[in-house]
Amino acid sequence: MRYITPILFGTLASANALTTRATTAFPAGTVFDIVLQGSDIVASTYEKSSSPVIDIDLEDNEDIIADLAKSKTVICYFSAGSREDWRSDAGDFAAADYGQGLEGWEGENWLDVKSENVKSIMKARIERAAKAGCHAVDPDNVDGYNGNQAGFGYDASAYVTYIKYLASVAATNNLSIGLKNAIEVIDDVVDSVQFAVNEQCHAFKECSSYEPFTTANKAVFNIEYGLDDCSDPTGVNLSTVVKSADETLDALGGQC
Repeated sequence: MRYITPILFGTLASANALTTRATTAFPAGTVFDIVLQGSDIVASTYEKSSSPVIDIDLEDNEDIIADLAKSKTVICYFSAGSREDWRSDAGDFAAADYGQGLEGWEGENWLDVKSENVKSIMKARIERAAKAGCHAVDPDNVDGYNGNQAGFGYDASAYVTYIKYLASVAATNNLSIGLKNAIEVIDDVVDSVQFAVNEQCHAFKECSSYEPFTTANKAVFNIEYGLDDCSDPTGVNLSTVVKSADETLDALGGQC
């Protein structure tokens, strides 16, 4: 896989913390790494990684992001489609904002993506990411339409609207934003996001769905859990990392 460094584009508009960083582009083939259970990892450890891009949890790593962003392109993860009862803003959700639980994830419930309160909370999270020094955000669980996982009965169009809302907030804060999984809406949102993050596209045989991202020269960050498959389907340029089969994202490395 080619080693490609993310590109900054845009104009540095003012000294305000939300507008001093140019927006980051992620060309197809950009090398990345992801650690989401690494709240005890210090910035100097991440800095030793050969990857120019690191995807880490926003809240768990907020105190190291500014330092890390001096040498790495930092993507900040948060869940945009679920309420996690351990988060600092969990009490900001109204009871009507969340419904059935995510299978296998105790304390996590799907969100009503049409709720204005939910949108307000996510806006605050994106603004928090900008203030922390993140270059981009990785909003998870935006595929509640899939098999009616969320329990609210919304079809994919509601999530397209929601993703575009998140993208508009990110752009206002000079942050790039990715599409997490949600392959069914790729054609609808590829022009609104700067990269994609997929889990197990080889395992689920869906890698070819990402051709629109490669055509647009946008990175597709793919995570395979235990499946050592570094191949690229025709027309798709993947940036794959192979992580532990138990899906524990607690260690650096595994790039193809």
